[in-house]
Amino acid sequence: MTEGQEILSGNSNLSGSLTAEVIREYKDSTTSQIIDLVYEATNNKGKTEKFITKFSKIYTPTVMILALAISIIPILIGLDARTWITRALVFLVASCPCSIVISIPLAFFSCIGVLSKKGLLVKGTKHIEALAKAKTICFDKTGTITTGKMVIDEISECEKKKEFFSYLYSLEHLSNHPIATSIENEVQKQGWKKEELLQDVAEQEEIAGYGIKGVIQGKQVLFGNQKLLDKYQISYPEDLNKKGIYLIVDGKLYGYITLKEEIRKGAENLKANLKKIGIHKIVMLTGDGLEKAEEISQKIGEIEVYASLLPKEKLEKVEEFKKNSKVIFVGDGINDSPVLATADFSISMGEGTQIASNTADSILISNQIAILPNIIKTAKSSMRIIYFNMLFSLLTKLVVLILGVTGYAPIWLAVFADVGVALLTVLNSIRIYRK
Repeated sequence: MTEGQEILSGNSNLSGSLTAEVIREYKDSTTSQIIDLVYEATNNKGKTEKFITKFSKIYTPTVMILALAISIIPILIGLDARTWITRALVFLVASCPCSIVISIPLAFFSCIGVLSKKGLLVKGTKHIEALAKAKTICFDKTGTITTGKMVIDEISECEKKKEFFSYLYSLEHLSNHPIATSIENEVQKQGWKKEELLQDVAEQEEIAGYGIKGVIQGKQVLFGNQKLLDKYQISYPEDLNKKGIYLIVDGKLYGYITLKEEIRKGAENLKANLKKIGIHKIVMLTGDGLEKAEEISQKIGEIEVYASLLPKEKLEKVEEFKKNSKVIFVGDGINDSPVLATADFSISMGEGTQIASNTADSILISNQIAILPNIIKTAKSSMRIIYFNMLFSLLTKLVVLILGVTGYAPIWLAVFADVGVALLTVLNSIRIYRK
């Protein structure tokens, strides 16, 4: 952080202290603008009426009128009343839409049940179709593809590795900074006991923008970035890793570590698995810099990257993608909320913010993005079963209705077209849960 740099409301200061000046009213703040974007995106989001609702409004009155016409008109023109009343009853029984009314909602609920078992909670059946039809998926980076935590990537060669970490742990163990967390995790990974590493630190001081210093067993110990080396005029080799965080003991470079963002388990195969199930475009939308974003992209299969985006720019990108296909967006933070609201199907991480969870169409409570291909595949399979049930029901009924009117369908065939078809489509819907 440098003097004159603008910071966004809601940021957390993890170390040191700073003085900030409020330069905007609340209505003009970034947080307020984000909330406005959420409301705007939510209001513009299309709500597709369920087919079954449209169907029942037209189908039910139509078949009732046709059944009455089949029974009354022939009698009025002098035809046999018993024959045509029987045909009207066959028509009415066969036309009953039970198979569609029961099996389609059951299929949607079965799909939601399966998805919840996999770790995705979907807020209603109306979102399943958008999930199944999506051809584009967009990810936020931090907290979505990555866990938001830092882990140690490289440790310099040093004679006494345990002593090296003893200095680091003693300086950082009281901090909640990501660097301190990564050091503690490495200590646990190595199986060292914390009490064996911990040493008393005197004259401890945090040097804002540089690192931390202290005195351990009479030795001056420094731990920080390259600017810290230059500040204390510490000599180092020309080929030194410039991305490192360095430990200096009594004026000499002792060693260094480098950090990387922790990628979620299974993310390495995410691109290949999404391509297999028909997702054509896989994108990362992030507010972080391009270098960091591309580094993460390479580790998960070189997906398309758009970096240094503000919340409004993320929203514009998703709206651009929506012109060509249905879009899924996966995010976790308050900055992602406008995009979560406008995507055709949105997923909030279970570890995400409250506003992201409230805005999204679903919540990935397992936080395992590796299961997303399987989730999309389940939605696609469910929609195929739903379409089959609709087509099978309508065609069967249409055939029996024609046979009924022409006098070739007995009453038992009408019962089959009603109860039998309903039973078969219900069993077909249950296949979703079994699969």
